[in-house]
Amino acid sequence: MDQVERDGAVQLPALSTAELCALGAMQATLIDEVSWSWWSGMTDAERFGLSATALKFLVHRGLLDEPEPGAIEDDSTENVALPVRPLLALILAGRTQPAFVVVRAEGTKAAPERMRLYGIAEEGRGLRAVLAEAGPGKLPTKFGPAYEYALVSPAEAVNSLLRWVNRAPAGHKLGRRPPKIIDVYQPNKGSGPARDRFEVYRGGASSGLRVEQESTDSSGTPAPIDCDEEALGRLLSDLFTRQGNAA
Repeated sequence: MDQVERDGAVQLPALSTAELCALGAMQATLIDEVSWSWWSGMTDAERFGLSATALKFLVHRGLLDEPEPGAIEDDSTENVALPVRPLLALILAGRTQPAFVVVRAEGTKAAPERMRLYGIAEEGRGLRAVLAEAGPGKLPTKFGPAYEYALVSPAEAVNSLLRWVNRAPAGHKLGRRPPKIIDVYQPNKGSGPARDRFEVYRGGASSGLRVEQESTDSSGTPAPIDCDEEALGRLLSDLFTRQGNAA
């Protein structure tokens, strides 16, 4: 956390789908259909064997500690505690207990992009950091689609979204750009996750933005907001901080 506050970002270990599933972290927030289909398509015996191998590999990588001496000598023991090391603990905290989840897309009907953001809040201190996740990526041998992680400051998370908003879609040349969609989910809201959606439109020759914000907690249709990147950054930062304090 000190390094994030000083440098703005810290690279974290990459994880495979098998490792995330063995840790119970895949189905906790937003499920990737490709990864979950790959995992659920196995037999129970295949999943059990792959989980055991994945956990052993996490111990080998130094992300889980070795079992306590004598923990596996008792034949009646089915589950053995493997203490989680700090770098892995940050990934699990973001994936399983997020203060919010950010999903983005190029256009209202486009599929969500690989990059997602998970807010990490601390009781009594509010939002501390944001877990940036890129996945699923390539298939690493038999362990399934890979996920890449970094821990960033809340300010850097907002700046990354602003850089993405300012970037033209791949292959776009002339004409009106499709809107950039930023969905901010707050999990565990009783009937389902609450969502704030930002549809961000950029004018042709103008540097200004038009933002339409829609919230599941509000009634009526809010008026579009004409703003710039700095004002959009404040909107997102205030929302992240508010949800981090409520977590």
